[in-house]
Amino acid sequence: MSRPPGKQLELPMANPPVSSKNSVKGSQALTIPKGATRQKIERLREPTLYEKVVFKLGVLIPEEDPEDMVVPLNHFLQQVHYDKVHRWRVVENEFAGFPEYLTDHKDLDKPYVVFKEKEGILPLFDSTSVFLRKWDMLSLVLLLFTASVTPFETAYVASTNGINIDVLFLINRVVDLIFAFDMFIQARTPYRDPNTGKIIRDGKSILIRYLKTWFIIDLLSVIPFELTAINSSQQDPNIPISKQKGNLTQLRLLRFLRLMRLLKLLRVLRASRKLKQWRVYIDIRYTALQLVKLSLIIIFIIHWIACGYRLANDQNDPSDPIGWLDRYAQYRYGSNATASQVDKWEAYICGVYWSSATLSLVGPAWSTIAPASNRELGYAFFANFVAYILALYMIATLSNVLMVAQKVEREHDLRVDNYLEMFGRLKLDTRLKIKVHEYLSDHFAVATNQAYTNLLNELPAQLHGFITMEMFVDFISQVPYLEPFISREPLLAQELCRHVEIRSYPPNALVFDEGYEGIYYLKHGIMAIGGRVYPSGKIFGRTCLRTTNKLQEGRALTNCTLHVLPRTALQQCLSKHRKIEYYAKRWIWWQLTRRYIWTYTELYYKAAKRGLENNPPVFSERPNLKDGEWDVLDEAVLEYIVEYGY
Repeated sequence: MSRPPGKQLELPMANPPVSSKNSVKGSQALTIPKGATRQKIERLREPTLYEKVVFKLGVLIPEEDPEDMVVPLNHFLQQVHYDKVHRWRVVENEFAGFPEYLTDHKDLDKPYVVFKEKEGILPLFDSTSVFLRKWDMLSLVLLLFTASVTPFETAYVASTNGINIDVLFLINRVVDLIFAFDMFIQARTPYRDPNTGKIIRDGKSILIRYLKTWFIIDLLSVIPFELTAINSSQQDPNIPISKQKGNLTQLRLLRFLRLMRLLKLLRVLRASRKLKQWRVYIDIRYTALQLVKLSLIIIFIIHWIACGYRLANDQNDPSDPIGWLDRYAQYRYGSNATASQVDKWEAYICGVYWSSATLSLVGPAWSTIAPASNRELGYAFFANFVAYILALYMIATLSNVLMVAQKVEREHDLRVDNYLEMFGRLKLDTRLKIKVHEYLSDHFAVATNQAYTNLLNELPAQLHGFITMEMFVDFISQVPYLEPFISREPLLAQELCRHVEIRSYPPNALVFDEGYEGIYYLKHGIMAIGGRVYPSGKIFGRTCLRTTNKLQEGRALTNCTLHVLPRTALQQCLSKHRKIEYYAKRWIWWQLTRRYIWTYTELYYKAAKRGLENNPPVFSERPNLKDGEWDVLDEAVLEYIVEYGY
């Protein structure tokens, strides 16, 4: 039976090697733990020729390889391979006490290989770099160009007697070169493992994955098949096939090469992935993205079917009947006209009309361009099949988009319907129904903001901190005893921002009734606190850390949105930084003391002013009073406090 492997978590050695080449005195000085054994180990790697030379010349001193190692009880030796480094380590056998029939399938002799990602000779591209982002946008534009221009060129521009070297031909070659370079970029761009979510940066793994997925499609799309037709025999495109005396086999080969251009359309499959990558940069929502994709799909399918219908017009044999475009030419220009006499844009408009009418599941009403030959009828059947599939896809996509776009509103409406149904069965008063409906409508925004808070809490702590720092750092920086430490203690600032909550309140709603529950930033709306009115942008509750919280209530006068840093969260964060906590409490104490002094002084001033208005006037006798004695002015101050609620 082979012993089961232990924990494979650490590369460092669990026990230092003990060399038998050490002196006997040193060996005797080393105490072996009870139950441990000294096991012989083999050399894992022989020195290379270069190492033998430099060691022989004394340029380098070789490492002294141990001949044995101390292995404690219930441990075993295991080989560790990390790139070209080979070592032994002592690993705990966590299944040592298990019965043999449970552990006999474990393989202890298998070495532990530490995976090392190899980038290769050429560097890898950073998936988050600005260059790659711009390159993806260029690739997306070229994919749209290929999806629109290549079918039109193949169907309405290219001829069957070879190729024409013009501006469009040169542009296509440049596009092919860019797509060829894109193949190299795809083979050197890290990807995320769909199972583990880990970014794979191993050059060999990236290349193998690319060869298994997109390589064949990309390769077929960049091969210029039409270049093979340069030296082919020329045929006059103005003469019908039935009157040409050329080699039909060669002509069919030219048409086949002409159709091979459409292989470039296979790259369009990558357009959806690139559009998803740019979703964050262009700030487009899921519903808008789905609608854009659906619109592009409809437009391009109409365009492709129109181009395919033009290709279905071509005769494969002189005995084949003429196609729809030849009949249209005879209808438009006379009985002897051919398809070559029709302008390409005029023919394209007719093809788009037939394509759009077919995809609408109604069908074209113009019999002149209707399919008549077997090849056109077969293509029409294919177009109708595509129309059915597209109709199902449109219905499913639109249903999904509407469900996602109105998910929150729909849940709110269903909740209101449940309450109205309950009130209808209970036969309650209509005014009560109206109040409940107003309450549910006012608290709709509260649920929305709470959903945003829950979404942020689902993110990792560090990423959550970065996002909330962008959102709430301005709010935190307006708290006097926190502002000096935002740049000095970034972790504290992140932790404080992660605890900030977004709350919404309808008009006349009670925000708090037993004093401040934290620090508040009024983002939108107007609030009333203790007889004072606070507009948008105000911060209050900075003294919430006081020992005795002042009893007062805050009420929303309009629809209010507040950013709240709860008192418990603030205390928890400051408890980890005692100096900052002391600074905060000192600031609060001084703020309260200054407020009390100012209030008491104001009260004495108002009471003295009222005393002077009395007949006879009231004067202070404070200089002549003993400690603990009151005068008439003190009593006036107390009366003023009781009267005005100070």
